[in-house]
Amino acid sequence: MESQDAREQLAMVETILATSSRTLCAGGEFFLVWGVLVAAMDGLNQLVADNVMPISSLWATPVLILIGVAFSVWRSMQLRAKSGRMSVLQRDYLAMMYVTMGLTFVAQFAGSNFFAGWGQAAIWNVAGAIVLLFIGLHGNRRAALAGVLLIVAMAIANYTPGMPGYVLGAGMLVGYAGFGATELLATE
Repeated sequence: MESQDAREQLAMVETILATSSRTLCAGGEFFLVWGVLVAAMDGLNQLVADNVMPISSLWATPVLILIGVAFSVWRSMQLRAKSGRMSVLQRDYLAMMYVTMGLTFVAQFAGSNFFAGWGQAAIWNVAGAIVLLFIGLHGNRRAALAGVLLIVAMAIANYTPGMPGYVLGAGMLVGYAGFGATELLATE
């Protein structure tokens, strides 16, 4: 076999291995940004519910969402330009995340009578827990722990009627944003 043929064969094997990788890149920066933004929205809602802030301050919510969407689009474009082909697992993860977050968004607005009050905030904890537990099922213990933290925060929020927004927000901050921070700091 000629050395050029061997290099071509090795390049082909590397491509096959890259697309069948069991490694799941979660994108810690997305979790960090969205966890902080959702925690801020939960806290803001609680402050309005406690009559600490006027209801007009809830107009900050769409601004926070737009900041998150703008960041996500910008960062996704950066990552797409830098990365090569995605593994099958990475594509499955992104498809699961799009479906989970998309259905949660639709459920919140189309089912606002079903998910009224704090249920609208808690549904995002459920979606976040699903995403984190999916990552956890693929070997990331930090994601599994963060998913459990979101579930625990929901359970605690359910039984603390005076402060569910703070508890749900803390769950997003510690669980979702915390997972993002640990992913960015991880060396493995």
